[in-house]
Amino acid sequence: MSFSLDVYTANKRRLVDQLYRLQVILHDIGNQNDLKKVEDLRNQIKEDQFQIVVVGEFSRGKSTFINALLGKKLLPSSARPTTTLLNVITHSTDPFIKLHYRNKKQEYVTEERFNSLVAPKEPFAGDTEGEALYEKQVEIIRSIEYAEIGHPLNFCKDGVKVIDTPGTNDLDPAREQLTNSIIPQSDAAILILSAIKILSESELSFLRDRILGSDIQKIFIVVNQMDLLESPEEVEKIRMFAYDNLQGILHEPKIFMVAAKDALNARRKAAGEEMVTKRGKPIPVKPIEESGFLELESALADFLQFERGAVKLQKPIQRTDKLISDVLEKQIHFQYNTLNQQRDGLEEKVSSFKPRVQMVRKTGKESLKKIVMQLKMEETQITKWYEAESRNITQKGLETFESNRMKHISDIGRIVETAIAPLERRLHEEKKTRMTKTSKKVIQDMSKQLNNEWFKLEGDLLSISSKSGQDDWEGTGLQLEPEWEYSLFDSIVDELDAAWENSNSFIGKLAIGTGFLIAGAVNVASILIGGFVSWLTGEEDEKTKFRRKLNSQLDNSEKRRNLQFKNEWDGMVNAIQTQYEQIINDKVQELEGQLNQLLENTLLEEKEIEIKMEVLHRREAALQQIKDELSDLYQELTNPPREKAGIHS
Repeated sequence: MSFSLDVYTANKRRLVDQLYRLQVILHDIGNQNDLKKVEDLRNQIKEDQFQIVVVGEFSRGKSTFINALLGKKLLPSSARPTTTLLNVITHSTDPFIKLHYRNKKQEYVTEERFNSLVAPKEPFAGDTEGEALYEKQVEIIRSIEYAEIGHPLNFCKDGVKVIDTPGTNDLDPAREQLTNSIIPQSDAAILILSAIKILSESELSFLRDRILGSDIQKIFIVVNQMDLLESPEEVEKIRMFAYDNLQGILHEPKIFMVAAKDALNARRKAAGEEMVTKRGKPIPVKPIEESGFLELESALADFLQFERGAVKLQKPIQRTDKLISDVLEKQIHFQYNTLNQQRDGLEEKVSSFKPRVQMVRKTGKESLKKIVMQLKMEETQITKWYEAESRNITQKGLETFESNRMKHISDIGRIVETAIAPLERRLHEEKKTRMTKTSKKVIQDMSKQLNNEWFKLEGDLLSISSKSGQDDWEGTGLQLEPEWEYSLFDSIVDELDAAWENSNSFIGKLAIGTGFLIAGAVNVASILIGGFVSWLTGEEDEKTKFRRKLNSQLDNSEKRRNLQFKNEWDGMVNAIQTQYEQIINDKVQELEGQLNQLLENTLLEEKEIEIKMEVLHRREAALQQIKDELSDLYQELTNPPREKAGIHS
């Protein structure tokens, strides 16, 4: 039995096929601008993947769980917190492991080399040689952004990418990146808990103070190590305990009890592996049906296909439907009119339009300059606000330490994390709101004159053509209503809204995509929180040393946040500038094409007009058929046949 996304794959193929048909028509029409847009959209859909992120604290069996999901022992597992890298696991016919360094260098490595990239043991105080080796290993790991692992995995064959994140505990900077960047940009997030260490305070804080602001419907709670419980009654008791404690945080949480080790063994045996111990004794293998994995995978497949998958395909359908409507109106319908119009004086009218077109282009350039200038002015204020709030988080962390200094040192990290987590989360959400709202307002305010000039120009152009044939053309389709007054630049506004959750969007790639990577890579928890034993000697007491390291970590987190904000703002401005300029150029070319079409059609003989009218009718019918097919697919996506989902033999 295998995990399958066949319904989504079939729907995606239907959409890609319709886009190819549209490309053929646009090529025949000679519409190069829209042809490029459809080609890019088609490639984006074909290459798009479901991103599943797996998170969890140390010793929850996360690596074993991922191996069981993939059906192969691909990731090393250990009771010690050894995971140090962000691993991106994808389907590949030929297996490979590639390291992506922060300096943009890439390196293919062996499995042995990959397995050596583990968190180093902290040296004992005074061990000079051990400290040097420790720092060297830490530096190597910090230089790596992530490891990409390609393998011919059934689980990933339908376009699934698994993100294996480093284990996180209290005060790990990776938590902020996970909840602000990686989880929002993922299609599903799986939080691994342990049946024998169910719901620590740190895990509850992680869910309550960090994940609560995310799309909580995408969160799957997996309670691993079910096989270590003594009876079915105890399994149900643990499940209900988790449900009762999580219901107030996630509301109807999706909780799955699994035995990852049993599932992995079952799948390894099914793949033909000989399951024996190091001494050659047979390993008992339980049926996979008893592991709880099939229920989890079925629910995950349903969620990806019929919820996330529908969202992935609906937006391209909406964009394509609007594009076809524009082609029908501004090319097909426009040519109908021009073929039947009065020709006297037309050449003079077209000539009078050309200076106006160039004036609109000039207005567009001036508007863009004003937008960039205004965004730079806004940057000063919003940066001042952000850095002040970021500094407050650092101060809150230190104040919390001081007010709890007398408590046991093992509790201080959790208390500080609980204090700063909601502040970091709120700052991230407010940052998104302010950046998006500010950029939208600037675009809309600085584009009013350009919009007015453009729509007047379009209206005047339509008025000089005959109304003949207009009543014969009736476009049908999704009939989607705009959410605001129509503007030339609505597509930029759309992308600004979606960029934070969609790193594949143009703005997302330039501004938000860098959030995919966890800063530092090394688990600070193993360095900051886990190394108390070596701090018990020396002139400073353990609390003083803890505060010093805490202060350093909070300062570094503040600097990283501020730098990331700067990069996001700059990326957003660059993306807006590029898209704004492209839209103006495309619109001007479109208008110039219409003017040329007007002149060309005045030179046609009666027979040529008849032939051209017939071609237009065929193209109109073909475009309308594509619209109808897309409308049918859109309706199916909003009312999916759920009985086809999940696990298949």
